[in-house]
Amino acid sequence: MTQEQKDEVLRLKRQGKGYKTISKLTGINVNTVKTTCRRSGLFRDNPKHRVLFTIAEQKYITALAIPKPLPPQRSVTGDKQTDAYLWVLEVIKTGEPAHIAVGEDALKKLTITPKQAQETYSRYLQQGGAGWTAIFSTMWMDNPQHYIDASKEQYIKAGSVRGIFGSLQTAFEPVGAEVRIEAVYGKYQDIYCDYMKKGPGEFVFTDVLPEPFTLSDVVREILYWDWLYSMRSSAYKELYPDENLYEDTHLWDRERYLDGLLETIKPLTRGEALDVLKWYLKYPRFQDMNADSDEVYLNLIGMHEVA
Repeated sequence: MTQEQKDEVLRLKRQGKGYKTISKLTGINVNTVKTTCRRSGLFRDNPKHRVLFTIAEQKYITALAIPKPLPPQRSVTGDKQTDAYLWVLEVIKTGEPAHIAVGEDALKKLTITPKQAQETYSRYLQQGGAGWTAIFSTMWMDNPQHYIDASKEQYIKAGSVRGIFGSLQTAFEPVGAEVRIEAVYGKYQDIYCDYMKKGPGEFVFTDVLPEPFTLSDVVREILYWDWLYSMRSSAYKELYPDENLYEDTHLWDRERYLDGLLETIKPLTRGEALDVLKWYLKYPRFQDMNADSDEVYLNLIGMHEVA
């Protein structure tokens, strides 16, 4: 079989054609078609891709060696009950389970209601020049359960980061795929600056990252990048609770590239098509802001042949 025939067989297989159909279209023996496709390795998960984009497992202790101390009590508004309520919220926001329990117990002893504390603190901020923006600083003050739930969730997330990376700071060190990217394209900030100059489409990194061969590869990589950003977001919130984490701007083009592959890489089996479709229909990123694509649906449930 010539190289041209081999390329044609692989091209047809990538279109979703079955072995028998390819054999009829090319005149090549069906067993030869099967052997060519299987030996190419293009129609099973790419092992090099799997190595880079497998989510790490926990291998470190999740708890802090030294628990966080209780925050000091302060006079903020001059109203003792309001200041006590503000302190209770600070105690809860430490995320320490023992401190949260202290905060929950203290809430029962206050004579001021959360709503009254919210109104008093809002007036205090407005008198200090905050104006209408005071609403953002007091948005959840009348609902202490919001802080309790958020703190418990953050505690679990931060523990997960420490369990996988060893420390919160280590979560920001480049992972294997990013090491390859940075070796050619520079640091995240450099990529962002170049992106703003050149516009979208320049940074898909197909020259430095292994190619996804299957839909399973694509899903794995999407999940990996989202997991990594989630880990870093949790670590950043723990380190800098009053700041917001930068976005993963170096991956904007890569994400669009992966989304496009969901439209073009044919399912290997009906089972794979069904599994990816169920995942796609539930995954939040594809349901927000009309991000879902008819082309993905057509690729997964359209007329295609499988071996």
